[in-house]
Amino acid sequence: MARRIAYIGDPVITLADVARQCRVEPDDLQPELIEQIIIPGVTAQAEQRTGAAIRAAEYEEDWAEGRASGAALDVGQAGEVVSVHRVLADGSTELLSAPLYLQRGQRESFLHFPQGRPAGVLRVRYKAGFDPDAYPGVRSWLLMNAATAFEFRETLVVGTILAELPSGFTDSLLAEITVPPRF
Repeated sequence: MARRIAYIGDPVITLADVARQCRVEPDDLQPELIEQIIIPGVTAQAEQRTGAAIRAAEYEEDWAEGRASGAALDVGQAGEVVSVHRVLADGSTELLSAPLYLQRGQRESFLHFPQGRPAGVLRVRYKAGFDPDAYPGVRSWLLMNAATAFEFRETLVVGTILAELPSGFTDSLLAEITVPPRF
């Protein structure tokens, strides 16, 4: 399972975007609530539901020795491999310079080693994040969920249950980038 190292890009939606979606002036919103809770919250929700990176970030995952060249990276929307290290027996790593390329699909990205996969456990570091111009429905999903969270902020903050819109409609906006389940 990949772990996020750090976000490297700006949030996909902004305070002004949420204000426009809520049909209010940005000055009438609570900026701290929107920027520190609602936007990160709906972004995390979308990432959890899709298995894809929404906000651009750097990820790292370990590949067991049996994982073959051409396997999919754990996080969808990967666009650049930063580095590949071999994990040594003592836990230290060595940087590899083996030729590789990333085959980016709509939902998944596949890491290929054209001259053969290097032996051992590999630690792969990569950048991922979705393209809002290519998948505008994802941005719509974020805005609709941010507006819902803002509208019902008292309910959400105290932790009671909020009835969702029919997920068949809203989640279809995420379908284009949802990573298929793996076993």
